[in-house]
Amino acid sequence: MVTIKATCPTCGEVSLGPADIDLYVDRGNSDGSAYSFECPHCRAHVRKPADDRVIRLLVSGGVQARPETRPRAPERVADSVRQAPALTPDDLLDFHELISLDDWFQRLTDPGRDQGGG
Repeated sequence: MVTIKATCPTCGEVSLGPADIDLYVDRGNSDGSAYSFECPHCRAHVRKPADDRVIRLLVSGGVQARPETRPRAPERVADSVRQAPALTPDDLLDFHELISLDDWFQRLTDPGRDQGGG
């Protein structure tokens, strides 16, 4: 069996088989091609760009190429998450108090409603 080395941002280098990798080829724009995999250690979903060289290497290793049809919104979401303020211990305590209430979900989803305790 062919072993393909890839890099997880959390775990570093990981070994994968061809069936572990999804390769999406954007025939209209080589910048839109990408490959993705689930890290075998931390189970994170990793998606990376794939230029022509990477595409050739993966295909020669037995990875099946598919047409790129996936939206690119997750990258935009990831960018916005990086810009969000850090969670503080006070935030965690407030959330803990909130979920102890019977109507916690309504309080959380209705921004006009008082989110204080009790």
